[in-house]
Amino acid sequence: MIALFFLASANSLALTAVALAQGTPPGTAVAVPRFADAAVSVDGRLDEPVWARAAVLRDFSQYLPNDNRPAEDSTVVLVWYAPDAIYFGIRAYQDSGSVRATLADRDKITGDDYVEILLDTFNDRRQALVFGVNPLGAQADGALVDAARTIASTLSAVSTGAYTLDLSPDYVYESKGRRTAWGYEVELRIPFKTLRYQARDPQDWGINVIRVEQATGHQHTWTRVLQTRASFLAQDGTLTGLTGLARGLVLDVTPEATSTVSGAPDASGWSYGGGAPRIGTTVRWGVTSNLTLNGTVRPDFSQVEADVPQIQFDPRTALNYPEKRPFFLDGLELVQSPIQLIYTRRLVDPQGALKLTGKLGGTTIAALSGVDGAASASGTDHPVMSALRVRRDLGTGG
Repeated sequence: MIALFFLASANSLALTAVALAQGTPPGTAVAVPRFADAAVSVDGRLDEPVWARAAVLRDFSQYLPNDNRPAEDSTVVLVWYAPDAIYFGIRAYQDSGSVRATLADRDKITGDDYVEILLDTFNDRRQALVFGVNPLGAQADGALVDAARTIASTLSAVSTGAYTLDLSPDYVYESKGRRTAWGYEVELRIPFKTLRYQARDPQDWGINVIRVEQATGHQHTWTRVLQTRASFLAQDGTLTGLTGLARGLVLDVTPEATSTVSGAPDASGWSYGGGAPRIGTTVRWGVTSNLTLNGTVRPDFSQVEADVPQIQFDPRTALNYPEKRPFFLDGLELVQSPIQLIYTRRLVDPQGALKLTGKLGGTTIAALSGVDGAASASGTDHPVMSALRVRRDLGTGG
């Protein structure tokens, strides 16, 4: 009996070791196929012939709450690219009755099941763009930056201590999803116009995929990520051989005209009058695939979501509001730092501003200069705010 007991224990330990070793190793390279003339419809159904020829990412492992364990449910990610966009198809297998999905607002999918695609387009393992989607295609996007041993979060605000995720940036991409008898299926199209990437051909991108299941509270990653490692992005995989990327002309011009009419009683009734219309414009120009110039003159931000009211209990502590204005959101991830050194909301009512953001080789540049309206300060002066952040990569990410 004793011998049998030890034999059973040894076999159990062996099986446990095999299970813990499952998952895709960090640094795994995947060659992504390019199909120049493939036609697909982003409808949440991966039934076009091109999906059968896509590269496949599978063998997910658990990241939270316990890392280095096999995932309970299977996830299959298909990826390929055309000259103007990269496509992702996701099949998430689980009990269909446990799938949580709502028609949520943008960046408000934390109560649903969802999948995040992390794209490190500069392949430096320091920062990644995040494209999240729930089973019905609702989107949540932002920028992920390594920030070891600090309070950090994914879309569901779970502390990992490995990175921070800023949901302020909004990127342009298409997504659609649907629930199925075996779980859910999601399709994404991310145009290259919405990305910044290396000025080389061919090039490699860092990638990882995070899947969150609300029924179990578990998070799974495509490459095996250990919480004890200092860098989350250093444990990503790689998409190799990306070539012939056609970003095209990136030029957005947004003219604006606003006017105000006020009424007041007079001797004959009411009179209405208003000043001259306020004319403004905002321009975004993609100088290169990795450098963008933005300019604005008298922009109108009246369509931006209102700030949540805050009460200042301590007058020594300034209130901090999240940035929601489109001009400042573009490239906002490049001014991020562990300690907030640049606060763009100091420009309250800009009369004019210029911004240059991007990456040249191993140097990240983020320059901003603007002239504020007189009403933001003394009522007569026009404050000027300028900020410059230059960051140089030393060695490789990790």
